[in-house]
Amino acid sequence: MHLSRRTTLKLGLAAIGASAAASPAFASKGSWLSSATAMQPFARPWIRWWWPGGAVENTELDREIAVLKAAGFGGAEIQAFNPAVPNLTADERAHINDYANPTFFEHVKRCAEAAQKDRVQIDYTLGSAWPSGGGFAITPELALVELTPAITSITAPVSGPIVINLPVQTKKFGAMGGLDSRNRDPRASDWKARLEKRWKLIAIVAVKGTAAETDGKTFRDSRVLMPGQIAPGAGIVVTECLQPDGILNWTPPEAGPWQIIAFKRFTVDSSVMAGVGEGPQLVLDHFNKAAFEAHARRVGDPLDQLGTAKTAIRATFIDSLELMTDLHWSDDFPEQFQKRRGYDLMPYLPYLVQPGWMNPWNPRVSQPYYISDDTGDRVRADYRAVVSELLIENFWQPFVDWNHRHGFKARLQAHGGPSDVLCAYGLADIPETEDLGAGGNTHVLRLARAAADIYGRPMVSCESMCWIGTPYEVTPAQWLGRANLLFVSGVNALVMHGFPYALHKEKWPGWFPFEPSPFLSGFSSQINEANPLWAAIPTLNAYLTRAQGLLQSGANIVPVAVLLTDIGYGSNPGEDKVEKWLQGLLDGGYDYDRINPDGLSKSKINGQSFISPGHARYSALIVPALNGLAPGLLDTLLRLARSGVKVLFVDRVPDRSDSLRDSPVADATIRKGMDALQAAGAQVVGAEHISASLASAGVSPNVRFKSTPCLFIEKRHGDETLFVFHNTSSEAITLDCEVAAKGYPCLYDPFTGHLRGLALRTSGGLTMLKLDIEAGGASFVVFTPDRLKAPKVLATIDTRPGPQAWTLTLAGHGHRGRVVTGTQADFTLTDLSTTETLADFSGEAAYAATFDIDPAWQHDHASVWLDLGTVHDMARVTVNGTDFSATLAPPFQIDITQAIKTGPNALVIRTFNGPNNAMMDLKLPGLKDLKLKPAGLVGPVNLIMKA
Repeated sequence: MHLSRRTTLKLGLAAIGASAAASPAFASKGSWLSSATAMQPFARPWIRWWWPGGAVENTELDREIAVLKAAGFGGAEIQAFNPAVPNLTADERAHINDYANPTFFEHVKRCAEAAQKDRVQIDYTLGSAWPSGGGFAITPELALVELTPAITSITAPVSGPIVINLPVQTKKFGAMGGLDSRNRDPRASDWKARLEKRWKLIAIVAVKGTAAETDGKTFRDSRVLMPGQIAPGAGIVVTECLQPDGILNWTPPEAGPWQIIAFKRFTVDSSVMAGVGEGPQLVLDHFNKAAFEAHARRVGDPLDQLGTAKTAIRATFIDSLELMTDLHWSDDFPEQFQKRRGYDLMPYLPYLVQPGWMNPWNPRVSQPYYISDDTGDRVRADYRAVVSELLIENFWQPFVDWNHRHGFKARLQAHGGPSDVLCAYGLADIPETEDLGAGGNTHVLRLARAAADIYGRPMVSCESMCWIGTPYEVTPAQWLGRANLLFVSGVNALVMHGFPYALHKEKWPGWFPFEPSPFLSGFSSQINEANPLWAAIPTLNAYLTRAQGLLQSGANIVPVAVLLTDIGYGSNPGEDKVEKWLQGLLDGGYDYDRINPDGLSKSKINGQSFISPGHARYSALIVPALNGLAPGLLDTLLRLARSGVKVLFVDRVPDRSDSLRDSPVADATIRKGMDALQAAGAQVVGAEHISASLASAGVSPNVRFKSTPCLFIEKRHGDETLFVFHNTSSEAITLDCEVAAKGYPCLYDPFTGHLRGLALRTSGGLTMLKLDIEAGGASFVVFTPDRLKAPKVLATIDTRPGPQAWTLTLAGHGHRGRVVTGTQADFTLTDLSTTETLADFSGEAAYAATFDIDPAWQHDHASVWLDLGTVHDMARVTVNGTDFSATLAPPFQIDITQAIKTGPNALVIRTFNGPNNAMMDLKLPGLKDLKLKPAGLVGPVNLIMKA
């Protein structure tokens, strides 16, 4: 077996043996690494802590706080909800809806007291489940409303009365469904009638033109195959022509096809998903400040009664909004729109009908139902801007203000809602993204980092470790790889998803809220003691803590800002093309932030750069291909270009205003401004030439890649610089690149905190780096003022087979929680899932054997390594009673030099595999679709001498 140089320099996913030679943990007193080490108690990862409503016990809460602290977590986010918790006892059923009542807040207080004692912190979700709402605080008058259309197509002239389709309430999850006994509470006996009382016909608008061709689904979930072509300009409002019998007493003024669209306001037929507490679970009106205030009084104000324990609560949290509306609306929306945009929206309502845009789950691009000239684009831009303003003013800003008044930080997820996502993120003390919806899309994940840079937020968190469809098979290697992806996407504070309260732990694996069901394939990671891979968490958390200690200090070095005007990110035409050239920017070595008009307008010029309100410095601004530009942005762009900031327009410049307001005058101003911008040095470039244009303009990249590029981030702290490089591929790579950084390059290992010098190679003022990075791994390169000696590159000088005879001892579970224990001698290494009697095993498999060490292998200049070969899913090694750190991902190699002796040596290799194989059950929907996964130590196990 030959080991390459890659093996000896690996970081990230590599396992570092306890005896590995190491330089000091920091280069010099007062250095960045020294500061990061001091920050580590505050940089530990967090975890979402699922409570089965109020069916919790104080003694168990105390125990679980201690468990989380011992595992290396810095805090837990309380999320009390009820995703159909199974097998409840009568007592648990009686208490699961203890929420926002004295009993519940006693549990929160006990939890906060335990957190204080154990020096961890608590975040509190401001409301059960999502979206916010529920209880008797959110009455029918404070519930979320929507605008729903109904379409009638006619051809004029018509004979006789026009019978039109009128909107009916869209059925969703049910706001007052009969299956929920809480809706039958006598105090809510008139709520259905009060909800219906808010239903109101808003407008009937007729437009001349053809019908849209759709895929036949309901309006909200449909996709437009061919938009209808309608006459430019405003429609004809014929609301007053509707007779009580539903007949429209109106005659089309011209012959030909007509579309008559009726719009009605409804309360949204959707409740708080999995919400607990008494009374109906209506979603609050996020566009009505009074609704938020009523909600906060119920679920938040009682926190003030926690006494001194209140100081253990760091922040309150609001998850992604996931508002299930047809079209976002409010009781006063027409008046607000007129006030903010200066014209009556009613004649233009047909242009708003565009399915997909408002979908909180997987928003998608669909054409609008109706197109004409550019009127529709303008109206939709105005409408979405007003929706964003109202959401921020009536929900996000009040949430932040409430937290600050009560002494808490505000942590929020702005995605999933129809607002300027960067502005909303930026309001938070802790903006948070998530990897469930974003998956591995670094461009989506980077939005929260961008907001932090724009508005000056040092911490960027992420609801993390979520994979759709694989809830029981996520491995430590995947956790590490995902963490590295998040780090190079700007995240520096992971909130892992998640830790279920140990409900019914006597029946393995206990309660896990996101297991597969007849309705969902399951997702998330079960990160608690019931999962055998809990054994990986202390090692994983040590890695995350050291990495986050570094990443939470220093400033991000981001040379390029890219304008973002998309309200409801990712659901408008063209965004997929933008992400393609954004990836080209990263591949060209340029890190970027998206920047919104608000952040751009508040930035200050500094030489040929501009400085955001949060003190981020950008040397260039890129404007994606836009048809229209907000008139207020023009002066900002001119100011930047005339100061020497590089301004690039991709493919074309906008030739009009993006608003319908005063459009002839505004359009002329935009066209004249574009001429002035180009005269001041702004350029139009093709998407494929962006990096080259930046370079020719003197805008330096963060990294100059000489080999296949990878994802990266650069940070600076005083005179020191940190680069993190992440290999997203499934194969190891050798990264060859150049960077402009002062000082001496060193490799930092977040597993151990050790720093190792790299050979210094420079050319033309640049430092050349050649780094071997394992699949999914990351290299942390710190440039320090002090030079550390580069360690000798070890070469393999001998390889010998390890033990062949093993004694296997099992401790775990099989199907339906069956306890599996036992010992088998003379076991031959194999994948346990291929062994008939062990195929369903999940747990710890301990392999014991002895091996001999030749005296020739013990000398001062050689080290002995143990290569475990193939392992599923992680391993811990003990040699002669000396325990080594857990190895979480390939290559499973450990330096065992410190523990060996001449002659026979005792070896124990313990492997742990996830719950998947034991959870398979052909009789249960959801679980029957699980597939067997490899398990145990497959090997081969070899001994390697390096010198």
